[in-house]
Amino acid sequence: MTTSDRALSHSIFLTNPRREIEAVLFDMDGVLVDSVPLHVEAWNTALGEYGLPPLDYSAYMTALGRTNMDMIVRFLGRNNIELPMSRRRELVERKEQFFRSRIRDNAQAMPGVLDWLNFLAENRIRCAVASSGEMANVVAVLDALHLSDYFSSVLSGARLPKSKPDPMLFALAAASVGAEASKCLVVEDAPAGIEAAKAAHMLCCALFTTCSPEALAQADILLKNLAAADPASLFAGG
Repeated sequence: MTTSDRALSHSIFLTNPRREIEAVLFDMDGVLVDSVPLHVEAWNTALGEYGLPPLDYSAYMTALGRTNMDMIVRFLGRNNIELPMSRRRELVERKEQFFRSRIRDNAQAMPGVLDWLNFLAENRIRCAVASSGEMANVVAVLDALHLSDYFSSVLSGARLPKSKPDPMLFALAAASVGAEASKCLVVEDAPAGIEAAKAAHMLCCALFTTCSPEALAQADILLKNLAAADPASLFAGG
């Protein structure tokens, strides 16, 4: 999608619930890319280097959608471990190095992603990535999947004062593409992301790619993955 295409962006109507949509804001992990197992592997490689106990998969899932620093704070609290902030930052950076080294050759787009992005591009709907992950990770994933050109804006919440469920990341993403919050659709896979979308006064489509449908029940639309619905069946022109 070229710059001139973005400048001519249109709106489209979500048919149920009926709402005018100017932009779609995508979370990344579990939405655009199948990356959760690689994140857990990277965490445990880094933790092992520091002589720390492994991160249980179920514990990782309870913090899904939050920043690395939020995750390490929860991990240390559960294990009654004290770790200076400088060491926490080192640990997070080491984890991210492992993740990026693995994702470059192992990135797999989630089902239906290209169909949705092509549909939105054809209808000149602005798209943004709004991920809690580090910006270097987001860029690495988009490059590996060759998806960068679909997005008018790419944001990381890793350096924001608060992580999801705080709505700031989605509010900034909407502003970055010039869309009204009430005319944005968020695509998420985590309860924290749904809560953030609702706090930002946005609609939310939740995918149960990583969490159970019951955990995502507050979303406006609930799908197994993006391949479970043809976007043309959910949106209508005018």
